[in-house]
Amino acid sequence: MSFFSKIGQNIILPKDVLLQSKETNEVNGALNATIGMAVANGKVMNLPSLDEAIKNLSYEKYLPYAPTPGQVSARQLWKEKILKENSNIESKYLSEPIATTGITQAIDLVANLFSEEGDALLLPDLYWQNYAQIYSVKLRSKIYTYDQFLNGQYNLAAIKEKLYSLDEEKISILLNFPNNPTGYTPSNEELESLKNIIRDFAKEHSNKKIILLCDDAYFGLFFEENHKNSSLNSMADLIDLDNCIIAKLDGITKEYYAWGLRLGYVTYYLKNDKLRNLIVEKSQGFLRSSTSSGSALSQALVPEIMNNKNLQAEKEVNDKIIEERYFTLKEAIKDEELDKYVEILPFNSGYFFTIKLDSINAHDFRLKLLQDYKLGLYSMDDKHIRIAFSCVDKENIQDMIKKIKDCLKFWQ
Repeated sequence: MSFFSKIGQNIILPKDVLLQSKETNEVNGALNATIGMAVANGKVMNLPSLDEAIKNLSYEKYLPYAPTPGQVSARQLWKEKILKENSNIESKYLSEPIATTGITQAIDLVANLFSEEGDALLLPDLYWQNYAQIYSVKLRSKIYTYDQFLNGQYNLAAIKEKLYSLDEEKISILLNFPNNPTGYTPSNEELESLKNIIRDFAKEHSNKKIILLCDDAYFGLFFEENHKNSSLNSMADLIDLDNCIIAKLDGITKEYYAWGLRLGYVTYYLKNDKLRNLIVEKSQGFLRSSTSSGSALSQALVPEIMNNKNLQAEKEVNDKIIEERYFTLKEAIKDEELDKYVEILPFNSGYFFTIKLDSINAHDFRLKLLQDYKLGLYSMDDKHIRIAFSCVDKENIQDMIKKIKDCLKFWQ
C-alpha cells in the first residue's frame, strides 16, 4: 500500500549540483566550480547598490503582502528594461511581467498553464534537469531531445528534424541562451535560421499549437561579437503566427547578482489582446493557488536598485570580471591543449562550459578530481561534466584546467 500520488511516487530529489557542491565544500581547500553563482575571492559577488537598498529599506515596504502578480512599480520597471534591451519588441504586445519565486516557478507556471499529458517539450540533449521534473514527472508531458552540436557547430538540422517528427498537437519549445550547461548562445545568423525553422513548421502545421519559452536566466552575459542577441528579440516576429505564444522567463537572480532573493518574472508576448489578458489572469490564478504572492522584500528592492544611478556601472564591473574569466579560460584551454584529451563543447557566454567524456565515467572522474586534485566539478550524467567558471577567480583558471588535464591523463 502506498500513500503517494503518481507525482509523489515519481518525484525525486536529484543528486545534482546542490549535493555535489555540498560534497565539494566538505573537502578542505577544494576549489568549487560546481554551482551557478558568481564568486570572487571566496565570497559571492554583489552589487553595492543592492546592499545599500537592503540596509535602508523601510519595513512598511516589505512587511505587507505583495499583490499576487507582484509589486506594481517593480513590474513596470522590469517591462521597461525588457523593451530597452530587446529592440524588436513592441510594447503594446508585451504583457506586464508577473513576479514569481525564482525563474523555476516561472517555468513551472507556464508549464502548468499550457502543458499536460499528451503534449510535447522539445529540448537540446543537454539541459537543466528541473525541466524534466516539471514537464515529465509532474505533468507527464513527453520530452524530446536533439543533439545540440555536431562537429563543433550548433546543430540546426537536428532541431528541424526532431521538430518535424513530432506528432503531438501542442509543442513547447524551450530556448535557454546563454545555455545551462553548455554556455552557448547561437550567432545572429543561427538564431535567424532557428526562427525560420519554427515559423515554417508552425505555418505548415496550423493545427498545432506552439508555446515558445525563452529562459533568459543568464541574459546579458554575452562575450563574443555576433553572439549577443536574446532569444526573445530574435523570435519576436513569431507573434504574427496565430498558433504561437511566446513567454520570456527571467529575473534578478543572475542579472543583478541576487541568487537568494528568488525573484523571477514571466512576461508574455503575443498580438491577441484578449488571449494575452486571459493568460495573465490565469497566471495570477495559478500563483494564488500555490504561493499566493511572492516575497514583498525581494520585490520592494527592485525599484530601489533600478532607480539607483550607480546600478548599471556596478553591474558592468561584475559582468566584466566574468567576461575576463571567460577569455582567460579560452587561453588556458589553448595553452594546456585540453582539447587533445577531451571533447570541449562550444561555449561563448554565461557561467559554464561542458566537457564530454567518452571512455571515462563522469561521476568517477568528478570524485577523482575532488579527492586527489581538490577540484569540485558537476557531473551531469555518465558522460558530461559542467564547469562553472563563474565561481573561479581569474588567477586560478590556469591551474583548474591543468588539474582537469592531469586527471584525464591519469585515466589514459
